[in-house]
Amino acid sequence: MSSSPSVGEERRPLIKRGALTATFDPIEICWNARRVPLSPMEAVIVAQLIKRERTRWEDIRQVMVDHGGSADTCEVLVYRIRRKFVALGASNPIETVRGWGLRLHVERDARGSRSLWIGATEVMDGGAGA
Repeated sequence: MSSSPSVGEERRPLIKRGALTATFDPIEICWNARRVPLSPMEAVIVAQLIKRERTRWEDIRQVMVDHGGSADTCEVLVYRIRRKFVALGASNPIETVRGWGLRLHVERDARGSRSLWIGATEVMDGGAGA
């Protein structure tokens, strides 16, 4: 058996931390296997938190600038991210650490795990008919 994807499928790297999953190229965030409707810049912020679990405001602002955004909108984007998660029925995934930065609140997944998976892959349907 081969572990390579079949015709019409591609594999994307992912990082999973509890109920949250970030896939890359392009960045997509899911909560309990449900896609969270984030803007590209919001997805960059959440992916950074999933990768590191906590980060300083300076680091978040730098990531935003590196991805073509404005560091001045950081707090507004975090507010919007929180609202979008709550609208899906999730708990607020971002905790503000006053004077320092942000910390990810890791919610348990459907199996009750808060574990971190790095480098796993998922198979995505590339559009070929079955």
